[in-house]
Amino acid sequence: MIRIGIVGSDNTHAERFSEITNLENPPKGLHVEGAKVVAIYGEEEERTKEVAEHGQIPKIVKDPREMLNLVDAVMVVFRHGDKHYPYARPFIEEGIPTFIDKPLTLKVEEAEGLVELAEKRKALLTSFSTLRYARNTVEFIEKTREIAPLTAGVSAGPANAEEHEQYGGLPFYGIHAVELLLATFGYDVESVLATEKERNILASVKYRNGALVGLYFLGNADYVFHLVTYGKGGHLEHVVDASTCYADGLRVFLKMIETGEAPLSGKELVTPVRMLDAVQRSLSAGKEFGIWESEGGNVRGD
Repeated sequence: MIRIGIVGSDNTHAERFSEITNLENPPKGLHVEGAKVVAIYGEEEERTKEVAEHGQIPKIVKDPREMLNLVDAVMVVFRHGDKHYPYARPFIEEGIPTFIDKPLTLKVEEAEGLVELAEKRKALLTSFSTLRYARNTVEFIEKTREIAPLTAGVSAGPANAEEHEQYGGLPFYGIHAVELLLATFGYDVESVLATEKERNILASVKYRNGALVGLYFLGNADYVFHLVTYGKGGHLEHVVDASTCYADGLRVFLKMIETGEAPLSGKELVTPVRMLDAVQRSLSAGKEFGIWESEGGNVRGD
């Protein structure tokens, strides 16, 4: 049985991950075997008690470091990406397998710092939007091989920088569309050019192989995660079904712990953060930016 500690109680994800491991009859019947959430830390006492009661988490700690001798793995799930680096670092330092909720960080240098630390400590580290591992999305991505090579497409999802400013702005929700794009079209991104009109943002994403993909952050449109792929052998589209994503994503994390193999490489962890950084800089400057041009930066563009 893998003992999990959750760091961060403000996010509903803390409830979702604890209920699917700890409750005998979780919502939708999405029980995940082989793990239990045994401890939780949160900055807000009442909210933390609420999550612990809901998810039947037996222990609340006042300092996350109290978990070091209690857990086999940790999930850092604060809403605000700026909290991820300082809270995850002590666990990575100790070699504890760590999942960091999306986005990995807001700052490029912090994302790279966590990856470098994990490599140095030989610690298992991963971070992702669970939408990319939703079972119907994985099936869709597999199906795109039938029309490969992919030369163009769209990844669209809700994101409103103003509405989510308290959680870091655009990256808080924009990371979903970015990760869905990368999971579908690959990570060899060259540059982005972004524009905004009435709270909708469109970023043209250029790939080194010549593919051109539209990345839409929908701040003034229907709530939907939508993928369209155009290839030499046809075209496909997909609307993401998020109903199983927490269980699917948690199983990916548990598999990493069991096998010792991370699902994403260091570059694949950092690329989404760099893409969001480039989108923000492009919006501010009104010009195209390569995602590997700078060695550091702030995803929010300040």
